[in-house]
Amino acid sequence: MRRPRPGYRAGLRLLLAPYLLGAVVLVVLPALASLAYAFTRFDGISPPVWDGLDVFADLFASTEVRDSFRATAIVAALAVPLRVVGAVAFALLLHRSERLAVPGRIAAFAPVVVPDAATALVWLWVVNPVYGPVGIAASAFGFDAGPLLLDPWGARLTVVAISVLALGEGFLVVLAARRELPGEVYDVARLEGAGPWQTLRRVTLPLLAPVLAFLVVRDLVASLQAPLVPTLVLTEGGPLNATKTLPVLVYEKGFAELRFGDAAALAMILFALALAVAGLQLLFLRRWLRWERGR
Repeated sequence: MRRPRPGYRAGLRLLLAPYLLGAVVLVVLPALASLAYAFTRFDGISPPVWDGLDVFADLFASTEVRDSFRATAIVAALAVPLRVVGAVAFALLLHRSERLAVPGRIAAFAPVVVPDAATALVWLWVVNPVYGPVGIAASAFGFDAGPLLLDPWGARLTVVAISVLALGEGFLVVLAARRELPGEVYDVARLEGAGPWQTLRRVTLPLLAPVLAFLVVRDLVASLQAPLVPTLVLTEGGPLNATKTLPVLVYEKGFAELRFGDAAALAMILFALALAVAGLQLLFLRRWLRWERGR
């Protein structure tokens, strides 16, 4: 095994130093401060007052918080499967098509790098009932789309669509994993007379299962933090709290109502929820892999 040159580790630490410093200053310290403020009543002006677990008890007793949990669960339940299916579909399509490789990758990854405010303005035009594509298409088929952002389910589906179309990172992961699959397996499948659907169901998806499980965990965490800026620009959490997800509620509590203690407590609840769901998914994946090996 080739040994690293002298000074390699020192140089690596030097290169990592700015990132580690930024992570500590911008992530670790604010997270610790949020954990401390989560047990207090704090408005950002007066000194924080320790209130312990009563902060969490009051939050869980709030109808607004329960509605926010419901809105977050609906967005995550719709967005996660669609994001994973979309990433797999794009990756498998562009893996087979050399002509669409470059424009397809640009189209798949572009929504990720567009600023959130610009994304919100684009979708404000898309769902416009008068001159937007949705309104024009509905009129062409004899339907009246109406103002989607004033309908609870229309607003939810708009937020879900914004989240689903930002699948560029998952697409790249699936595409890279698909390119690493051994070609001999597909040669054997063709020799045994397997068609495209059978090859996909019995060869490609089982081999991609660990990668897909990783994407499900990642996309679930991303969906629990549903697009904050587009939601605030488009709906402000409405109508009837239909899109007031936990990140939106954290923003309102902290910056609109100056209840930083409640905002910090909600952020800790969101973190614990994402951690618990991700842990359960990883536990399920391990048991499924053991079952597959035993079979």
